[in-house]
Amino acid sequence: MFGRSVFVAAVILSLVAGSGQAFAAGKEAPAGAAGEGGVEIQAKLSPLYVAVPRLHMAVQVDENRKYRSLELEVWLLQADPEKHQILNSKKKLIAEQMKEDFSAYNWEAFEDSAGGPRVAKQIVAASVEQASGVKVEDVMIKTLILK
Repeated sequence: MFGRSVFVAAVILSLVAGSGQAFAAGKEAPAGAAGEGGVEIQAKLSPLYVAVPRLHMAVQVDENRKYRSLELEVWLLQADPEKHQILNSKKKLIAEQMKEDFSAYNWEAFEDSAGGPRVAKQIVAASVEQASGVKVEDVMIKTLILK
């Protein structure tokens, strides 16, 4: 019985020491190992999608000019190669239009977990059409964080 517990303890210590040596040797720590709250999934973008740069915006909460932060990252689906090229060339203009359009909405529009992403998709689709003249087939929200 004593020999078995010593063996188990030795195995555990060797595993812990081995993982510590991997970090000391300059290998990257796994996501979340450094006490981070969440783990971001790294996804590859399909060639049919256009990635709009991540936006950090201030959204008005109430009439007293109190603002909160909103982070948004979207991918736009466009299968037509000509329209895809137009969207790709106007990403910065689209992002500026999105910032302007999102600032017109109050915080309550995004606060609802079911309706917030739907409203955000509608705003993005309208912004894309206004900025580029191209109607987007689908809007995929990669990140929508309300702070």
